Amino acid sequence: MSARRLVRCSALLAFLAASPAAVPNGLAAEEPAAAQVPWTRIATGTGTGCALGTPYSFFHREGTDPDRLLIYFQGGGACWEWVSCSGMFDATVEDSEPSPFRGIFDHAEPRNPLAASSAVFVPYCTGDVHIGDASVSYGGATRPIAHRGFRNVSAVLDWIGAQGFRPRTVVVAGTSAGAYGALFYMRPIARLFPDARLVLLGDSGVPLLSRNEEVLKAWGADSVMAALWQDERAPRTLLEAYRRAALIGPRARLALITSDRDGVQSAFYLISGSPDWRRAAYSLLADVKAAVPAFRSFIVAGSDHGLLPVDAFYSYRSDNVALHEWVGRLIAGESVEDVRCVGCVQ
Repeated sequence: MSARRLVRCSALLAFLAASPAAVPNGLAAEEPAAAQVPWTRIATGTGTGCALGTPYSFFHREGTDPDRLLIYFQGGGACWEWVSCSGMFDATVEDSEPSPFRGIFDHAEPRNPLAASSAVFVPYCTGDVHIGDASVSYGGATRPIAHRGFRNVSAVLDWIGAQGFRPRTVVVAGTSAGAYGALFYMRPIARLFPDARLVLLGDSGVPLLSRNEEVLKAWGADSVMAALWQDERAPRTLLEAYRRAALIGPRARLALITSDRDGVQSAFYLISGSPDWRRAAYSLLADVKAAVPAFRSFIVAGSDHGLLPVDAFYSYRSDNVALHEWVGRLIAGESVEDVRCVGCVQ
């Protein structure tokens, strides 16, 4: 998520959670981006839009390697009741939305495993982790929240499908709310590229919310997930989402990175009804590993939120393994193991 979204979301979460851990350490490191390859903004049509009625659009940047494509889902909070819908998510797409992003978006960084990739940047302005399809008035508010994440992403995927891309490797990544979006859309993206290797790289998105089933219903996401998975009966859980992504087969690699005590994820989990985010996070990772043995994860020490789109991506290390090198090997199809920061294992 952009510096603007991170600061707004983290400040409110810190106030609501009454915990200094709710402010990620990495915020102070956000700096204006150096000169980068320009993005092209692409408007979407009727039926798409942001939560409060502003237009939706997405961004494309041409890379130097036609064999690699990055599809990145932006994060930026969530909205599921009156409090969270009063400032805990961003409801606009700015002309310069991807510009502040560093880390994997820094094409001039020689250590960047995605420097040469073409990229599609999927903005987030609907408060529904990209999978909503409903209009909801929360707490008696007269103005409804338009959860149009599904329609917005569908428009982006339609555009991608019409471009004739023929990459050999497609990296589907996302940070925070975008980590869930990347996971949920793995199967339709796989159908767009039946001959490509796929890599899911979720960042700072472990448990969703402690009340996720009722929240998904409010967003209209039940029917969306049934459509994405082509199965009405499947349970609507993150564990099931990983199981469904694994059905793509051996051409898909599934991975997740996070900090051990992520301040923003912990705070969202707290205000949605439970203080046990860390326990729930490790439990989910263990359950996914048991269900999908090829799944891999990397955990860094601290409370930072958002590891991929910041300069610190190149300095994070756990157990003497550099995160950017681990990600590079994952994308290249090399063998990687789960990595845990020393003292972080539950």
